[in-house]
Amino acid sequence: MEITEFKIKRYKELIRGILLGNGTRWSFIRLNVVDYVLDGFQFTNKEHIANIGCIKEDTQLHRILSIKDDSKDILPQIDSNILNEDDLLYSYLKENNVLVAVGLHREDVIYVGKIEKINLKSFVLDSYDTELRKSGFMNIEFNKVRLIQMHTDYLDSLSLLLDKMNENVK
Repeated sequence: MEITEFKIKRYKELIRGILLGNGTRWSFIRLNVVDYVLDGFQFTNKEHIANIGCIKEDTQLHRILSIKDDSKDILPQIDSNILNEDDLLYSYLKENNVLVAVGLHREDVIYVGKIEKINLKSFVLDSYDTELRKSGFMNIEFNKVRLIQMHTDYLDSLSLLLDKMNENVK
């Protein structure tokens, strides 16, 4: 198991997590958000990664995260090919109707939504605000995306609420 730590260009905070996959275009980790907490998964655009390194096996963090790693139980096996091509990754997220958080050039702003459409060099995000009200459609260029998170506690909580709201509409 490899625990990686890296900086995303223009972001202050380091990202840390269990490396689950590494393609030509995207890196895929189980997020270690703070201390020994694992929360969700992140695809990171390798074009925007700087200063990548590994957490040594003899550290307390590595020992604890090695024991806690439940990635295989939580996420069905992802075809590693989606880490090589933007359209394959976005197609996977669209087909599986995953609520995602998309990070662009500002670390303090994320866009939450579901991928509605995939174009040649961009995708359309059906976005929501923090109160889960529709914010409209955003066309986002592939190369502008620094990270995509899924199945964090925050996103899964919003997904539950969204499902409940959609249930009540029917």
